[in-house]
Amino acid sequence: MKWVVLEENPKPDNYIAVVLTDTTKKVQIESRAHSVYDDGDEALARARQLRDQFGVHMIRIFRSESYSIPMRS
Repeated sequence: MKWVVLEENPKPDNYIAVVLTDTTKKVQIESRAHSVYDDGDEALARARQLRDQFGVHMIRIFRSESYSIPMRS
């Protein structure tokens, strides 16, 4: 699995988006700043840094099955 963390200012959304996808699927992120991780802990650590930097309240993980999981901590 690949963890893709969107690095841009998320506002007006109130969350940092993380996309979890199979390595066999292509993730299309049109000209958006992002970082890719093989390890979920590293991806979530980066998402927490961005959450604090941009002053938003949540991290939201989007799965390739088209649903998301909100995280508050």
